[in-house]
Amino acid sequence: MNHFFEALISEGKNKALPEEFDYFGKLIGSWKIDYVDNSNSRVIKGEWHFSWVLEGMAIQDVIVLPGFEYGTTLRVYKPDLHAWDVTYCYTGKIMRFEAAKQDDKIVLTNIEDKSRKWVFVKIEDKYFHWQDVAVKEDGEWLVNFDLYAERV
Repeated sequence: MNHFFEALISEGKNKALPEEFDYFGKLIGSWKIDYVDNSNSRVIKGEWHFSWVLEGMAIQDVIVLPGFEYGTTLRVYKPDLHAWDVTYCYTGKIMRFEAAKQDDKIVLTNIEDKSRKWVFVKIEDKYFHWQDVAVKEDGEWLVNFDLYAERV
C-alpha cells in the first residue's frame, strides 16, 4: 500500500502548471470546517484535507463531515486549455465540474446541471469560504450551503 501513496502524492505543484492558473494551490493542507445548511442553519463540523497528486498536475482532497458525507475531489489541470476538470465522488454519486476564475472567485459549474455551482468565494492562507449555489431562472444565486474553513 505504501507504494500506492508514493506514486499518488506529489511534493508540490508541477513547474508546467502556470502560476496564474494555480487556482487551488493555497488549499494544500488540512482544514477544520463548519458546513452550514442555510435552509435550517444546521452546522456540521468536519475536516477537509488537500494534497498535490499525479506529478503535481492535480489536487485531490478528502472531505469528512461525520454522519453526513465522506467524499473526495480530484481537480486535474488541463494544460492545452488552461482549465481545470473537477470530479467529486461520494457513496453512490459522481459529479463533474469545470472550474474558472470569475473576478476574485473560483466558480465550479456542474457539467450536467449548469444551474448548480460550487464557489470558492475567498481563499486566504489560513481561511477559506466555499458555497454550494443554485442559480434560479432569473439568474439570482441562491446559496444552499456555506462552508467556512480554518487551517489546522
